[in-house]
Amino acid sequence: MGSTRPRGFVISHPQCSFELVLEELSALHIHEEIIPEKMAELVEKIPHDGVWIHPIIVDRNSLVVLDGMHRVAAAKEIGYRYIPVCLVDYENPNIHIGCWYRMFKTLGGVEEAKKVLGEVGLTTAAKTYDEAQRLVEGRKAVTAMFSNSWSFAATGPEKSIKERYDVIKRVENALQSRGHHMGYSTDKDAPARVASGEYSSGLMTPTVTKKEVVDIALKGIVFSQKTTRHIIPARPMFVTVPTEWLKGDLDSEEANSRLRKHLASKRVEKMPPGQILDRRYDEELYVFK
Repeated sequence: MGSTRPRGFVISHPQCSFELVLEELSALHIHEEIIPEKMAELVEKIPHDGVWIHPIIVDRNSLVVLDGMHRVAAAKEIGYRYIPVCLVDYENPNIHIGCWYRMFKTLGGVEEAKKVLGEVGLTTAAKTYDEAQRLVEGRKAVTAMFSNSWSFAATGPEKSIKERYDVIKRVENALQSRGHHMGYSTDKDAPARVASGEYSSGLMTPTVTKKEVVDIALKGIVFSQKTTRHIIPARPMFVTVPTEWLKGDLDSEEANSRLRKHLASKRVEKMPPGQILDRRYDEELYVFK
């Protein structure tokens, strides 16, 4: 971040420092695709609220968006100049990346699963769950599928992480076109959710590296949705920035001066992981009140 960038409101956490600023939308880079319907909902909701509720999470060095792709797209569609962001040092080892497994409620047959993967050019081989997971994480397999009674790894010619996720998206689309509703789960929770009967089967995905996230975003291309799951030590919430400040009538210095005063006037309550607000949060929260 250049030395001329206005200084924002800083939160010091033992594992990670956060800086809240109003950033120029034009400077940001997203790394995952947008779902138009989800963006359209936000385009309606944000002006109706009259305030921007939660900041998006952004790498301070590259200005790559780590969390908040749809809010960025909605803000651009509305015509805002600025967006409230929480700047973090992405290279901080306390910031981690996980992945989202694709989960299916009605797909329980191994032959149908293998058939779909074969149709997208993948070759399958029976493996234990742990073996299949190691192959996917080690980039020796493109993906893998599992249920309570079977599991297999799927290999193909795809080399780059972008190519692998493009093929996984084709698998998702093929399964959904067959009537199999898809959900998402963390890799940690997926086996238990299949064992409990909540889902009948799952599709494994590889974990992307931080360098791959930044490289893709700065090239102006995107991964498919739900490629990354960023885990940060803490998250600021409920900054409630007036949307009038985001329209561009204020210069950057004045806009951020107002932001600093606005946040300094609030009480900040630190809340432990596991809070359920608009969703469940597994990190500590700094809630502005």
